[in-house]
Amino acid sequence: MDWRPGLSKKDVQWWKWDTALLIDGRVPEGARVILQRRPPVGAASGKMNLTLLYRELRVYGIDLDDSGPHSNTGMGRPYWHKMIETPALEHIWSEEGYGYAEPLDHASDAPAEYFRRFCIKTNLTLEGGFKPPPSQQLTLGLI
Repeated sequence: MDWRPGLSKKDVQWWKWDTALLIDGRVPEGARVILQRRPPVGAASGKMNLTLLYRELRVYGIDLDDSGPHSNTGMGRPYWHKMIETPALEHIWSEEGYGYAEPLDHASDAPAEYFRRFCIKTNLTLEGGFKPPPSQQLTLGLI
């Protein structure tokens, strides 16, 4: 996994890993996996987004975010129009497109565990396995 600083140069806490897929010796155009992670720092909780994209559409994802409830689309699905209060969500494609999510068991904050779940659901294998983003020493700007 080749992690790079992500989201914005102003927010140095975020890390991003973005990769194409290799399926049966081919690299399908427009299919990729993106993992974004912000470790907990001070009072700020950790966040993580795992995404399977196809032609810029998020067809599957797992999010870990304590910042607030998630409102739902997905007419006819079990959590349609319900607010989900749990920080761990599984985003599943619906007839309405992106936006439908179901709560995930939040037994662990371990990124490797959510990555394992993501790989099982998407039937993907990462050679070498999950590696956490580099540790980062943030400076206080003091001389």
